[in-house]
Amino acid sequence: MARKKKKPETSVDLSRKKKKAFDIDTNIKVAYKTGNIIYGKNQVLKSLRQKRFKMVLIAQNCPKELEEQLSYYNSLLKDPIYIHKYPGSSWNLGLACAKPYMISVIGIFDEGDSDILSLKTMNN
Repeated sequence: MARKKKKPETSVDLSRKKKKAFDIDTNIKVAYKTGNIIYGKNQVLKSLRQKRFKMVLIAQNCPKELEEQLSYYNSLLKDPIYIHKYPGSSWNLGLACAKPYMISVIGIFDEGDSDILSLKTMNN
């Protein structure tokens, strides 16, 4: 018995394709590997007074005093920096940077190959 050849379908159903969701953890990891970031309260506050960040990420359980200090220093700048609240805890932020400890704040000078600065447009 000979089988009939099936004709290939020319139309593709695009409605069933999955849209890629923005993964912040992957983008933080890529920015850490390829870009220029610093982490830690003292380093970020010191650099915030001297250099320009493109963006600052703070953990959800970041201490209120640190948030207030960041917003105060940000208000003193001519062009305020975008501060994004990371949806996870400081443990999760540390794991996103491939570190085995808590990180409460990250300052991003250069994002490298990541697309993390798109968070500015997503939340506005």
